[in-house]
Amino acid sequence: MLISTLMSNEQEAIQALYAQDTLREWERMERHSTEFAVTLRALAEYLPPAPARVLDCGGGPGRYAIELTRRGYAVTLFDLTPELLALAEKKAVEAGIALAGYEQGTATDLSRFPDASFDAVLVMGPLYHLLEAADRRQVAAEAYRVVRPGGIVALAFITRYAGHHDALARYPHRALEQVETYTKILETGQLLPEEDRIGFVAYFTHPTEVDPLCREAGFKILTTLGVEGLASMHEAGLSALDAEGQQFWLDFNYRVAADPSIHGAVEHLLAICRKPRWRAVLREIAQQLNAEDLDYRGVGGTALALRGLNVPVNDIDLEMPVEAVYRFQELFTSYTADPIARRENENVYSHIGRFDFDGLKVEVMADLHWRRGERWLASFLSTEATVDLDGIPVRVLALEEEALAYLRRGRLDRAALCLPQCDTPRFLALLQAAIQAGNI
Repeated sequence: MLISTLMSNEQEAIQALYAQDTLREWERMERHSTEFAVTLRALAEYLPPAPARVLDCGGGPGRYAIELTRRGYAVTLFDLTPELLALAEKKAVEAGIALAGYEQGTATDLSRFPDASFDAVLVMGPLYHLLEAADRRQVAAEAYRVVRPGGIVALAFITRYAGHHDALARYPHRALEQVETYTKILETGQLLPEEDRIGFVAYFTHPTEVDPLCREAGFKILTTLGVEGLASMHEAGLSALDAEGQQFWLDFNYRVAADPSIHGAVEHLLAICRKPRWRAVLREIAQQLNAEDLDYRGVGGTALALRGLNVPVNDIDLEMPVEAVYRFQELFTSYTADPIARRENENVYSHIGRFDFDGLKVEVMADLHWRRGERWLASFLSTEATVDLDGIPVRVLALEEEALAYLRRGRLDRAALCLPQCDTPRFLALLQAAIQAGNI
């Protein structure tokens, strides 16, 4: 195991907390059986088939790691606390299984693992304890880096009101004695470490923070689940039921877990995300086009998604000058599905070709014109912006011109997505110029 020697005060507090009673953390999933069962069902639905490589980042004593190993996965367990890792090794031996590895460290630094080295990553613990937004973003970014394109990442969160629910259910007078603490959690989400005392350090995430964190990291969110479902703070009665009764409530809780109306009233949220393959493909394409110094623009949904807007990307659309589009074909000949050619129908003409990157469609266009009545209007391509894609600059149409293109095509839904992020004077100047030129 590799032991980190540099830890923040928060990390030291959390490590000490978990080290003092490792068995309690192992038994937590027995006390909260709905959380465990619903999470396992979600993993069964969304993880790639075994024997996929899984990193259980912050997996503590290995409850999920051991169960997934039983199911045929190759799981590496990674955690901050050496004592929890030691307990996990012991429990794995008792279960008669062998994990792929045990590693000690912090979830903000997964540098020992190469890019795209896992088929799935579980982050079901670290985000509970990171007080600063920058650290939480770093955890998501590291999970994104080490999972392969198309891979699954599961991120778990303690919800903003979980501490208040717990106090009301078990010790309602505590909040009266610690008004400042509970008010700070309500207002900031932060539960700070106490000096010279081992205690819980936590960030209680508001449900509205989950999507932005995941999308900023580059993930496509498949679902967000309130893992306690309707059993939140009512699990004691479930343990008294027979197997049929418990299965009934498990089915029911899984059914409602994705309903956002309950997400503020459960203790934990689980976001199941995918690292989109299109980002890896576009990154590869952009690297080569940049090296050739070719003029190009990412346009349409691709350009919007690169800016973090919530639009689906089913394929990649690129526009470029005529000479560049034929050079593109030379660079990517082996991916050609429909060779570049000038094509025309009643609504549009363009030099256009289609390419297939292992199932992902890429459409490349030049000299694109749209028919409006008796006229042909050229596609907007007068502006350029650059968006960083995992360290590679990608050239895209300026968002103001993108919004204008959507307006001209009657795509008011897409224009409405763009406009809040547009520079208003720049957009109005482009709009006025387009009107004067008769291009809109």
